Amino acid sequence: MSATGSGTGRTREDRTLGELVAGQLLRLCRESGLARTDAETYARLLTDSLGAVAERPLRLPPPSRTFLSDDSTPVEFSLSFTPDAPASVRVLLEPGCGTGSLRENGRAGLDAVRSMARRWGFATDRLDALEDLFLPPDPQGPLALWIALELRPGGVPKVKVYLNPAAAGPSRAAGTIREALDRLGHRRAFDALPPADAYPFFALDLGDWATPRVKIYATHRGLPLTAVGHLCRTENRPDSALLEEFLRTVGGFDGTTGSPSAAAVRFDRRPVLTCHSFTRTTGGPTGFTLHVPVRDYARDDEEALRRALTVLGRHGLDTGSLARSLTAVTPRSPRDGVGLIAYVALAHERGRPPRVTTYLSSEAYEVRSPNTSSNIPPTGGEATRSTSGARICMEPYRIKVVEPIALTTREQREAALERVHYNLFDLRAEEVTIDLLSDSGTGAISAAQLAAGMEGDESYAGSRSFYRFHETVTELTGYRHILPAHQGRAAERILFNTLLEPGGIVLANTHFDTTRANVELSGCQAHDIPCVEARDLDSERPFKGNIDLDRLRSTLEGPDGSRVRVVIMTITNNGGGGQPVSMENLKQTAEICRRHGVPMILDAARFAENAWLVTRHEEAYRGLTPRQVAEEAFRLADGCVMSAKKDGIVHIGGFIGLNDPELAEKCERLLIATEGFATYGGLAGRDLDMMATGLLEVTEPAYLAERADVASHLADRVRAAGVDILEPPGLHALYLNAGRLLPHIPPHHYPGHALACRLYLEGGIRSAELGSLYLGEEDEDGNPTKSAPYELVRLALPRRVYTRSHYDHVGRTLERIAKNAASVHGYRIFEQSPILRHFRAKLQPVTN
Repeated sequence: MSATGSGTGRTREDRTLGELVAGQLLRLCRESGLARTDAETYARLLTDSLGAVAERPLRLPPPSRTFLSDDSTPVEFSLSFTPDAPASVRVLLEPGCGTGSLRENGRAGLDAVRSMARRWGFATDRLDALEDLFLPPDPQGPLALWIALELRPGGVPKVKVYLNPAAAGPSRAAGTIREALDRLGHRRAFDALPPADAYPFFALDLGDWATPRVKIYATHRGLPLTAVGHLCRTENRPDSALLEEFLRTVGGFDGTTGSPSAAAVRFDRRPVLTCHSFTRTTGGPTGFTLHVPVRDYARDDEEALRRALTVLGRHGLDTGSLARSLTAVTPRSPRDGVGLIAYVALAHERGRPPRVTTYLSSEAYEVRSPNTSSNIPPTGGEATRSTSGARICMEPYRIKVVEPIALTTREQREAALERVHYNLFDLRAEEVTIDLLSDSGTGAISAAQLAAGMEGDESYAGSRSFYRFHETVTELTGYRHILPAHQGRAAERILFNTLLEPGGIVLANTHFDTTRANVELSGCQAHDIPCVEARDLDSERPFKGNIDLDRLRSTLEGPDGSRVRVVIMTITNNGGGGQPVSMENLKQTAEICRRHGVPMILDAARFAENAWLVTRHEEAYRGLTPRQVAEEAFRLADGCVMSAKKDGIVHIGGFIGLNDPELAEKCERLLIATEGFATYGGLAGRDLDMMATGLLEVTEPAYLAERADVASHLADRVRAAGVDILEPPGLHALYLNAGRLLPHIPPHHYPGHALACRLYLEGGIRSAELGSLYLGEEDEDGNPTKSAPYELVRLALPRRVYTRSHYDHVGRTLERIAKNAASVHGYRIFEQSPILRHFRAKLQPVTN
């Protein structure tokens, strides 16, 4: 079907992304009065600019995550309303969506702009002058280059490009903008801008504009209503009361019963954006626009539409076409979701009447559920399609038993921190409100697991529970020898003490702390060889948990090759930020290991979560279930160790799986001597039965889809708080970039630990540092000799324990911390153990 087809006769699931967005654009153009030939030209331009992703069926998840829309559709529409004229249609798109990296994304966008320039004969010299600033070799941030098209009669649009000021890092965004403005001749323009929390976009008009603009967008978190008048820096600035009225109306603080006073109104959800535009190289800005994310402040799109119509009517603009335009985008009722109207903006430009713009979401992949009440963003519930790509409509379980959580005061938390010498591991559980220290053994068991436990056979040897467990694990993994253990580190100790010899080397995509400790206690060296992509915390490459295959080959073929005893593949890669490992990487690793006679062992603690992410992002596995992917992964390896406290969804338990009978016999002897007989391995029969049931439940798609959505929900809240995370978020944890948030704290004063302590102090939230406290080293005088490559804080997500409202509390706490980040101080160690020091270290604040 052509890009301009309607798709009649085909279900939405059977259609492609290009067919959907082209059809939406055709109907919007018709509503705005554009000729059919022009509309068809623009629809073809849209699908051509999207490239291969336009042919992608909608039944598949988004080709990649994009900052352009909440559901990762790489297209957004907008309608611009001016007096005495029909609304003009605009379309914003990301030409590089679906490319392998942010760098490739930017190159694809640049190619698309230059193709348009050749087609319509406009110059790109202003963009070319900034290419090195905004498209560096190793870009960071949520976007590279977007293109906006203002559609006009005649089939030739006005063109605008959006660039990322944080391409060289968020801390350099202001400097990047200043340098860009200088190069374009606006040498003192940056000084005219108001204070801001961040600068998400830098935009340039290209092509046929009477007065081409340079536009700077700024984020204002927690904006008070009464402060908006101070943000506009144009010469003939609009009246503050007019701007406040606009914010009050769109935000829903319109003076009706129950609305707060002006002094109390604060936009503390998704932040308000401002935009200043410059059309001259001397003097201040000539344009100012306020963008309000109405989708986070309205109950549903019916309410958002009502507010937008009020604004249009107040400014004497057409109020009839907006509702018709919504039906051009989607047939759904505005009551059935929120986010179709994403933003409402009010623009004031020199010598022109006010302009109102509404931004419309395509909703190709998800319809966001209505918010629970006005001015409160959604905390979960029904969704047509989850952001992770699977259809779900709610949590796939209901709560049967609840446990009270501790609600402590700041003074109590201060005293607790001081008592435990600022080591969060030593806090009592009843002193913690939200415990995100670990996802190991902290999940909620199901009714089926509890029932299975009641049937546990506690015979010392040969229990029914063991044989049920053995059958379940054998069917899942395919290994001939299965040995239970009380947890993962016990399984590691038994395997490594049997397999390793002093002086050996163990290679891994990344060893986690206890794995590394067990390797080193065996007299061996633990070498991490993660893939190159793992170094970029901001990259959204889907398989950053992979091992570096080139380094694996060179090590095995090099002088130390004979010392390599085993290769450990951790799925997902916990020490590498919870990132998944692709099946292709596992296959190639297994082949390399076989060629060199080295066993490949899986650390399979989160095998189901890895399998889920493979089905989402690895093309060859999209049609398989997580269970099928997991079975194949286990069969690629020579064996595994597993902590079932993760993806067994139990409070205690683990196992070793092996094919080598001689190695299995040696492990069994050590198991019997140190853990228990081979049919219980230190576990009760009820534990074996609950583990067997959990291993069946964990690969259920509904369970994994909900777990992915919960992680995505928290990730959205953390980003909105102004805190960067290791991208893309996985399922079991989020990793906060503490080093970036707290650049004033040096590594040897542990910025990750500082953030973790402040999270507890501010919100009663316990988390885990994964930075220089965990990986760093100092000499006997306390001088740093080794720092971690990144200063991270892990927020581990217990399975089936916390709701979205609990995670909203985490987001609000982080937002308070981020606003006052400079007040966070570092720590120093005054007592530590020689191994795994982060568990038992004693610290004190560094206040100077």
